[in-house]
Amino acid sequence: MKLKDYPGIILWPPAPGGPYSPYQQFPTDEESVVVTQVFPVINEFVTFTCEFKGHQHTYDLQVEDIHTAKELARILNECVGKTLDAFGMVPLEY
Repeated sequence: MKLKDYPGIILWPPAPGGPYSPYQQFPTDEESVVVTQVFPVINEFVTFTCEFKGHQHTYDLQVEDIHTAKELARILNECVGKTLDAFGMVPLEY
């Protein structure tokens, strides 16, 4: 099973957020953004940033529990420099 199909993920793909300036384009798909940083897990959220056209956007990936969040954050750290789509395509064994 691919990570993005894991039933413990509340919503895939996560929506981009964070501050943005007028006329700045917002990312519309996970193939066009590159993971740049993963933050420490708080509760059941994996928070990270991605770059899109030179701008940083934050993402909060909500999962079913903190244990799952920590494991997905570990996997996401291995995907820094790759697209969000590549993270979603990581095969899971469970």
